[in-house]
Amino acid sequence: MSSKMTRIRVPGNRNSDTGYLDWGERTRAEMIEIMRHRAAHLRAAADAIDSTSDENFEVDIVRGSIVQHHVRRVP
Repeated sequence: MSSKMTRIRVPGNRNSDTGYLDWGERTRAEMIEIMRHRAAHLRAAADAIDSTSDENFEVDIVRGSIVQHHVRRVP
């Protein structure tokens, strides 16, 4: 049998960033607090992306998806 988890999600939205799954049984208040914290993190990430000029993005070729080994920088 699998472990219990608590899920929270925005109704009607299938975007993976609008839901969260945590181990164990959490309260509604705990899950809402986690989602609000995640939303702040996502806003900061989006702001960083939006404020980076095209020439300042770092684009690299790497080998591996978990442990990444740098191959070369894409000019």
